Amino acid sequence: KLFLKETIKPLHSNNIIFTMTPVLGFSLSLMFWGMASSSNMTYYLLFSLLLFFCMTSLNVYVVLLSGWASNSMYAFLGALRASAQTISYEISMILILLFPAFLQWTYSWNIMYNGYGVMILMVPVSVAWTIS
Repeated sequence: KLFLKETIKPLHSNNIIFTMTPVLGFSLSLMFWGMASSSNMTYYLLFSLLLFFCMTSLNVYVVLLSGWASNSMYAFLGALRASAQTISYEISMILILLFPAFLQWTYSWNIMYNGYGVMILMVPVSVAWTIS
């Protein structure tokens, strides 16, 4: 349904970037499923936490490109505001997610899931994240 609906393009937009940016964002969000651990995994990501940080930071460029490609000053200013807000939330999220990584001396999601004792300590950290 998402790709079959009528496309609405602004008159003076950069059409190639305007149509490719949602595809980039959608494919980026689908790549997050590759980091989820399951019992049927055929590969092992050693630094999956760092890959998660890199992929979440790429989402800022998707928002910024979508505002820039419309060639509208209001859309671009809104994209700049949304990108700045996303970066500020990412900083606190990275600091909070590095806390159990430093306690367990690993950057792998699979090993972090096995060390569920750290999750008890994540309760006060999640309160700090909600406050920030």
